[in-house]
Amino acid sequence: MRLSEKFSMNLSNYIKKTLPNKTEEDLEIIRYGIEVFFMNITKLPIILAVGYILGLFWYTLYTLIIFGILRRFVGGIHARKSITCLISTGFIILGAVYISLEYPLTIIAKLFIFIVVLYVFFKYAPADTEEKPYLDKSVRQNLKIKSILTASVYFFLSISIMNPFFSNIFSTYIMDRSHSYMPDYIQNTK
Repeated sequence: MRLSEKFSMNLSNYIKKTLPNKTEEDLEIIRYGIEVFFMNITKLPIILAVGYILGLFWYTLYTLIIFGILRRFVGGIHARKSITCLISTGFIILGAVYISLEYPLTIIAKLFIFIVVLYVFFKYAPADTEEKPYLDKSVRQNLKIKSILTASVYFFLSISIMNPFFSNIFSTYIMDRSHSYMPDYIQNTK
């Protein structure tokens, strides 16, 4: 049993003793949430440490914050294993930092990215998973609107901020998020 599973199992058993009216389904949801939280708490310091070693700590931290805001609304696919999640998230974060620092985007490129992202988010957002499906139509619609609004804010920030890194990171990330919504990409990760 993985450490995150053991931790979530122990905590949910404590919750079961403390709140005996919780159903098994409630406890399963709680266990899943605890496990995801635990995995994220352990993943972030590792990614920040790699960013620090590469001399990119602050860029990595800013990127994690920017990514976290949009990811909250758009959802997305999940890796089956923690190590896969860590490696892929590390590559996405550090890759976005590198691209944003080394390859400035023109306003035309940013506009093109934004149009593609709007189309993809309008058509596919939010991306749910088998473990966390969005069954309620109003919840889906609310998350879709928040996704599109956040992407729009990111686009306007990307064309109005003078700092090249911040100007690029907003466009780079919404491009990455929209790519992970494409049906072929989602199908190939299952």
